[in-house]
Amino acid sequence: MKKHFLFFYFFLSAFFVTAQKDWRLSIQTWTFHTSTFLQSVEKADSLGVKSLEVYPGQRVGADLPGVFSYTMDKIARDKIKEFLTYRQVKIVALGVIDKYYYNKDNLEKFFEFAKYMDIPVITAEPEWADLDEFNRLGMKYKIKVALHCHPKPSSHYWQPDSMVAAMNGRKNIGAWPDIGHWARSGVDIQAALKKLDGKIWGLHLKDIKQFNVAAAEDTLLGQGVCNIPEVLKELKRQKFKGSISLEYEINPAKNMADMQQNVLYYLGQLGKL
Repeated sequence: MKKHFLFFYFFLSAFFVTAQKDWRLSIQTWTFHTSTFLQSVEKADSLGVKSLEVYPGQRVGADLPGVFSYTMDKIARDKIKEFLTYRQVKIVALGVIDKYYYNKDNLEKFFEFAKYMDIPVITAEPEWADLDEFNRLGMKYKIKVALHCHPKPSSHYWQPDSMVAAMNGRKNIGAWPDIGHWARSGVDIQAALKKLDGKIWGLHLKDIKQFNVAAAEDTLLGQGVCNIPEVLKELKRQKFKGSISLEYEINPAKNMADMQQNVLYYLGQLGKL
């Protein structure tokens, strides 16, 4: 089964991915949050996906204690870097860093960690008062900060106007929205993408079952209300360059068959652009 999937994956990739060569398909490891980080790398690799957005707090796995975060010592960090090199897998972003993870005492440690691990982007939901500090640290460590969103009312950035306001005057801060959370909040996805034109550095690509329902469940790409083909067309129109992170929050312990379908659907849509 795995061999047949990978053959089909690489067949599609050879024809379609080069058309959008500046788009990097990745997986947000929350998709596999019941697995360890190392297991998530292996799962993504088995899907033919060589890029990850890693959430802080995921158990590392194997003989390495603790979680994927700045708390890892140098030995653990270096072992992970060696493992990623061996697997030819790249971490494209660390996040989402929000008030549940950061405070004034540890915020810089996340940036130092990202720099050491060669992670170019931190996805985040800063408190309003901390935006300038995120921007400053991003410039200091040469790490981009990309604003994420969760559904209203828990997120400051649930609608695009607040993202635009937060980015204004802060050149190191861009956007990394979640189109599923936009739909959960009743946000018009196409209009929202247009408001962020030129500042989208990545996004979470997902589909959900119901519009304007905060508790709406994820579903397979193309089977929900997010109109994935139009999302991809808009990104192409914007000449988007960045990461498209698949995130799927259904049955995390047994979701590989669904993730295969999501990956193949995405690749199939690239061929139609």
